[in-house]
Amino acid sequence: MDFFTKKGHPIHPVLIPITYISVEGDEMKQIHRLIRVADLIAKYICNQINPSEKEDLNAWKNESAKNENLFDKIIDWDNFQNRNQTYKSFDAEQAWEQFSTEIYKPKNRFRIMTFIRYAAAIMIPLLIVGSVLFYFIGNQDDTRREIASINPGTQNAIIVLDNGENINLEDEKLNQLVEKDGSVIRNEKGQLSYLDVKSERRKKLLQNSLIVPRGGEYKLILSDGSVVYVNSVSKLTYPVTFSKSKREVTLEGEAYFEIERDENRPFFVNINGMKIEVLGTSFNVKAYSDEDEIYTTLVEGKIKLNTIKSNDEWILTPEQQAVLEKNSNKVMVRNVDVQQFVGWKNGVYSFTDQSLEDIMKTLWRWYDFEYEFANDSVRNIHFEGGLNRYENIIPVLEIMQSTGRIKYKINGKKITFM
Repeated sequence: MDFFTKKGHPIHPVLIPITYISVEGDEMKQIHRLIRVADLIAKYICNQINPSEKEDLNAWKNESAKNENLFDKIIDWDNFQNRNQTYKSFDAEQAWEQFSTEIYKPKNRFRIMTFIRYAAAIMIPLLIVGSVLFYFIGNQDDTRREIASINPGTQNAIIVLDNGENINLEDEKLNQLVEKDGSVIRNEKGQLSYLDVKSERRKKLLQNSLIVPRGGEYKLILSDGSVVYVNSVSKLTYPVTFSKSKREVTLEGEAYFEIERDENRPFFVNINGMKIEVLGTSFNVKAYSDEDEIYTTLVEGKIKLNTIKSNDEWILTPEQQAVLEKNSNKVMVRNVDVQQFVGWKNGVYSFTDQSLEDIMKTLWRWYDFEYEFANDSVRNIHFEGGLNRYENIIPVLEIMQSTGRIKYKINGKKITFM
């Protein structure tokens, strides 16, 4: 699912109230059929319709000349954009409140039935404004085809061994390594795992680093069984095996941690300017060098944060986030919707009232493109919404443009926002 809106103007609010109209029998069946037809047309527009669905759509078109004319108007791209502009000025909540008040007045039952009989020309275009966004994977013009080459990232990373050797983990033939202390490292299907093998050769703690480049991600299972999902443009440094007293790693960039509980060996995450202590929990850390803040988001368990400069301490509980301002060294703790900050691990990006510049910075780390702004005012236009990060970037750009607040053009793999 892909959805982007101008703040305060959801793309598909009409989908909810229309499905709750309180009528029965043939009228309700007709409403459901109109919703079905809108969905079929949306799929047709986006080349996502299968043969069986196409037969259903053709059957509806062939019922009358009005249906066929309506279909021709709807699939016209200019008409679709014009409807979307009108739609954005429509206050769905206010309209629904007025409409639902009238529905339940007995004297108006006849008007409702009359409305339903003439609803196709009204309901179907409105529904498609929302529905088409769920299937948009366009092939409508040369610009969209060119953007189609901007693809999402893949599972790729480099491991740097204690002796300085760099190994590309994309090599399909590389499925197992043996460290000089006897520890076994396995690599398969985007996952690197360490087996804590007891060895007499172990005299010191060997340090490895997992480097995930732009357009990459990788899953790491540490020797204690803890799992770390390392995001793009990130580096995690960790011991091949942990000591008997503590477990400690260092992060640059972003990673999601699922730490195995061990009361005798607390787990520490070192970040530039901060240290996180945890016994067993799940949390996300976002600490990119090109951003002014460090975000620590707790999903479950409990963690303790210490700032290096002031040695101040904070305790986080689930669904809380600590934001460290690097320049001032101030920390703000707030309650958040954790999915907005950890959804990337499950393949979903979520943005709430974020500037176009911040959104593009996040997408740039994952997708294969460059970007620029024609003027500074474009940088600060705010959007909200989300997307599947394993799908093409086309829907995001198109939906942003459909708000009427920005336009974009593309030259090769460089996107310019205006």
